[in-house]
Amino acid sequence: MSLMTGFAILVGEAMIGFWKKVHAINFGVYGATMVGKTTLSNQLRTRGEVPPINERTVGLHRATRKTVKIDGDSHTVKSADIGGEAIYWKEWVKDMQSRRVKYIIFMIDHRHLDNEANLDHQVAWKFLVDTITSNTWPTGRRKKESDYPIALGIWANKYDIWGEKYPLKEGQSIDKHEIFEPFKYGMRQLNDKGIPCFKYIVSAKSDPEMVYRGIMTMVKDY
Repeated sequence: MSLMTGFAILVGEAMIGFWKKVHAINFGVYGATMVGKTTLSNQLRTRGEVPPINERTVGLHRATRKTVKIDGDSHTVKSADIGGEAIYWKEWVKDMQSRRVKYIIFMIDHRHLDNEANLDHQVAWKFLVDTITSNTWPTGRRKKESDYPIALGIWANKYDIWGEKYPLKEGQSIDKHEIFEPFKYGMRQLNDKGIPCFKYIVSAKSDPEMVYRGIMTMVKDY
């Protein structure tokens, strides 16, 4: 390899690194209240054990930039913390539309396994899927191709809490775990729309590597 070729490669790598740092990838993080969205946001900012968060998020907060680094790779992502109660779901739509979110994380926990009558996740999921797959925004404006997300991840959070109670069966892959069962129909709807779905198990509070690896997998694989 000549000196000039080596120099050109170094310059190229530096430019790619700079572009990744400056160009933020828009992520939308949605889900029922108290599922861990704020914890995930803090984990992306601080990387480490996140202290308990006892207050519910109210409304839509300003989107902020976070740097995700793992296995020698780095990306800058941008996400907003948004309340999960039904009165704030219109803010999810506002966030998706205004920032043209490219990747969506829908967070769940184990409450529907503990209590079959609890439909918090399922109702929020239906709203989200209907919003994404619709050809128009609630305002009536027709969606463009760029208005649809590249991929959606269903992240089963709090694995450190429910993992022993609802363990994976021997030889069972993560995507076959019962925690994802109620969301199959919605995933088929998204797939029919050309939007792939990524199932993931995570402990946002205590395991930053799981969080960072999940983000990086979505960006690199989709």
